[in-house]
Amino acid sequence: MKQLISGRQTEGLLCLLENRSDGQTKTPIHVHANDDETVYVIEGQLTAIVDGEPKTLSAGESMFLKRGVPHQLMNPGNRPVRYILIGTPSGFEQFLAEGGRELREGEVAGPPSPADIERLKVAAPKFGITLLRDWPARE
Repeated sequence: MKQLISGRQTEGLLCLLENRSDGQTKTPIHVHANDDETVYVIEGQLTAIVDGEPKTLSAGESMFLKRGVPHQLMNPGNRPVRYILIGTPSGFEQFLAEGGRELREGEVAGPPSPADIERLKVAAPKFGITLLRDWPARE
């Protein structure tokens, strides 16, 4: 995810991030204890699984993800998707800085490496994020 506005810039009120995926990507199924997320799709289609219920968001559509509710975001197809994520209050960007990495110019999200998965698992509890089930799912 690319950080557009940090919590430092908003005195902790929110963070604003952009994500891109060319397809076959998903977040772990997880729950936030300390923050809510709002997702706005700019391009393509994004599938959100919220409390076990799938919903497809197309360009121009948005969704509020309330803290305490399990969710997962994915691009199961092979078409690009680009979306904005707003974390309220801020803090999610700090989790990403520790548990993930920012995409370089022109880079798109792809499948995580074992090191990416381990870094995410270690960082999540520090930021009130609980990863649910095995991730990635064993096939």
